[in-house]
Amino acid sequence: MDACLAGVTVCSSALTWKRCRRGLPTSPSSSRIFAREGLGIPGSSSSVEQHEEACCASHEKNAKLINRRQIMRRTGVAFVSATVLPTTQGLETREALAAINEPGDPEEWVLSVGLSTLVVRSDGTLDLRGNGHASPQFFDVTLPQSASKSKASLLPPSETSPGALLALQWPEGTQLVVWPASGAESVDDSRHLFDWAAGLEEGFFLEISVPSKVDIHGNNELAELNVDLQSGGRWYGGAHLLRQLWPLDRSQWEIGPMYPFDHGPNGLGSVVGAHWVSSCGTLIAVDPRTPMLHAGLNAPVQQRSRDDPRYFGVGIQHLTQEALPYEDGVASGIQKISERGDGKLRIQARSTWQDERVLHPWQAIGTPESAREQRRAFNEGKVVDATYEGQRYIDPLDDRCVLRIAIAASSDVRTATLSALKSLPSPQVAPPSVVFNRSTWTTWATSHADVVQADVLALGKAVIDNGYRPGVLEIDDRWQSRYGDLEFDSVKFPDPKGMIEQLHKEGFLVTVWVMPFLQEGSVACAEARRLGHLVEGGDPPSLVREISVGGPGERLGSAVKVLVDQYDWPPGHWAGGGGGGTLQSGQLRWWGTQPVRAIDLTSDAAVHWFVARLKALQQKVGLDGFKFDAGEPCFLPRGAVTSRPLKYPAEYTQLWVNRVVSQFSISEVRSAMGTTEYRGLVRMGDRDTVWGVDNGLQSLIPALLTSSVLGYPFCLPDMIGGNAYWGQFPDTELMVRWAQVSALMPAVQWSIPPWEVSDEASDACKIADAMRDDVLLPRINDLLENAATNLTPICRPLWWLDPLDKETFNVDDQFLIGDDILVAPVVVKGARNRKVYLPAGVWSEYKGQENFTGPCWVEVEAPLMKLPVFIRSSV
Repeated sequence: MDACLAGVTVCSSALTWKRCRRGLPTSPSSSRIFAREGLGIPGSSSSVEQHEEACCASHEKNAKLINRRQIMRRTGVAFVSATVLPTTQGLETREALAAINEPGDPEEWVLSVGLSTLVVRSDGTLDLRGNGHASPQFFDVTLPQSASKSKASLLPPSETSPGALLALQWPEGTQLVVWPASGAESVDDSRHLFDWAAGLEEGFFLEISVPSKVDIHGNNELAELNVDLQSGGRWYGGAHLLRQLWPLDRSQWEIGPMYPFDHGPNGLGSVVGAHWVSSCGTLIAVDPRTPMLHAGLNAPVQQRSRDDPRYFGVGIQHLTQEALPYEDGVASGIQKISERGDGKLRIQARSTWQDERVLHPWQAIGTPESAREQRRAFNEGKVVDATYEGQRYIDPLDDRCVLRIAIAASSDVRTATLSALKSLPSPQVAPPSVVFNRSTWTTWATSHADVVQADVLALGKAVIDNGYRPGVLEIDDRWQSRYGDLEFDSVKFPDPKGMIEQLHKEGFLVTVWVMPFLQEGSVACAEARRLGHLVEGGDPPSLVREISVGGPGERLGSAVKVLVDQYDWPPGHWAGGGGGGTLQSGQLRWWGTQPVRAIDLTSDAAVHWFVARLKALQQKVGLDGFKFDAGEPCFLPRGAVTSRPLKYPAEYTQLWVNRVVSQFSISEVRSAMGTTEYRGLVRMGDRDTVWGVDNGLQSLIPALLTSSVLGYPFCLPDMIGGNAYWGQFPDTELMVRWAQVSALMPAVQWSIPPWEVSDEASDACKIADAMRDDVLLPRINDLLENAATNLTPICRPLWWLDPLDKETFNVDDQFLIGDDILVAPVVVKGARNRKVYLPAGVWSEYKGQENFTGPCWVEVEAPLMKLPVFIRSSV
């Protein structure tokens, strides 16, 4: 720039440009203009803050929009747009300026809203600053190779969305539109596009779009935002992963589809969020309804070979899959050298699910026509249900991949997390107190599919006889003769009502395990087919094709899975398994061996039919509730056809949780995406009986904290000791340490009886259980109320107490209960002491006498019987 602009604002009464002098008083809601050579930004010594007092006195009822480009040749600054909006403190002016180099087009635009400033450059790079940010958060929009050296131009006013601060276009059709995230919704016709982030009070909304064509080489066209990880510090949120690391940027999360999985191809799990926060206070959120949504964080620089792609598998196929994601800079699996990731959070809206490097079920669901229809409805901001008949021809010029992102720069990571949670729906009512006050005992790990009535009664008796309190007793797999009939197997359970009455007398509530599948040959499946309540499918793959797709690992896993499904291997299970080796149209492959079909949850009639049958079973035998399994959209048949098209994969999960599971007060579910309003427990995925972070004990606290950041405070950790898969069984040390990790989490679940491990294990587990009564339960009601009202976490990261304390950013083996209890379990095999980090405050060890003034590290003894816990007495 050739000169410095003192300040420019918009006077609300006359709506004319007005120059203002320096030094006027400012407020958080006032507009700010930054002008110097290169355009200053907040925090720089040459920045200028301006406030127009007349704007606050006008109180106009309707906001007025000015959308014009006034070039101020003497200063080298151009107004792109200015918007005056009513606020609780008067009027707020949002402005966009452009730095220009005469006589050409602008190279950079500065957008200022409240305390946030966004710099957008013609090369597609962006800088975001906000209150308290010492340095900017860097982004960039992915541009086609042919446009990477071209300048952006402003979209004509006739093509600019209402309320937008800035609308740019590059050659080849990439567009970027920016709106303010805060303000009066009534004045902006585009606000409905960002209703999923309606609670955001600071920052910007971005819409990136590209033409959704596929080039002659078969490469996906995609709208993509790249977030620089280093400028944000450490990162949290995203999703549950098989190898759950905290902070998240320790991972190399490979780019893949963003929807709930049971063991996804890149390690993605059943609980998936749509936002990320950083230790510097950056918040990134994406519309979870985005068609063909993909994401990755710090992905490996070297792409996966097409000859050995990542793939989705179920059941025994997991044995041939790697535990993903890799840990950054750590050799693991087939990654034999310490490689670093790309340092980016990449969020994409693609034109198709097809990807030769990542194989997953939705690549065989839908058609190019249905994908175009999904994009059309999303691009137009429609939330109404589509129909197959409604699919129509769409002009390729109008068919665009659209990515909608919310970004904000908060003062710290806790503020960023609270902003994200405020945008999510909350349940308002917590789950019933009994699921927190009493433990859940499940038959799964000891009986698996062979459970019988005598086993259930014996488990209930053993719980009491061994000094544990009765809680919720969950009857797991194959209590039915055929899945979906919702009738107890009369041979295995000769008197289910009497059994449940006996358990009630002993103090237990009783639930059973169900999922949205119906076994082929069951009465329920035949009835559902007759009524049109099943998801239909296309032609299934031939056996030859199924076992020949992918790399060596997938081919081996598929071949073994086909044999297991056909012959119900390993033998010895209760009769009724097998027969699922060769799939028919509409059948799907799952972790069981029987051929099953999925219930069509898009059909109101099908949902009513299924829920009515669940309630009828409940009334008939006296059940108190259900454990709801599955619900991930990866469990749909090839070529799935529902009564109306699913708008995006996670909609199936939302229908399962919101329309089925939520009908029952005593319930738990394992799949979640966009379901934070659910009033039940959200369970972690199945854990292996191992120590490591690769789906073992060390992954529990990172998964718990991730649930908290994503808005799922009512977290149920997986069963203590793991699932005892593949011949695994915990020894005394692993069982005890697992119980200590779980004991002070929101809810507790047992399956492997600790008295069957050893007397020492049973005694230590009872000590941990007693600590729950003493430490957590006296505080639980207030924590539950806050969590239900506004999703405030029950169990919190250490940075929640002091979000500016850098030492807290990396602690992955401690957590807080509220603001005054710090839990520091031992998660390393053989350890009998550990270091504990205490944030700011005065702390004392549970039942200890010595006080410690934080922030500080302390070393404590931790013999096998001890769970280190600290209590904060003052700030």
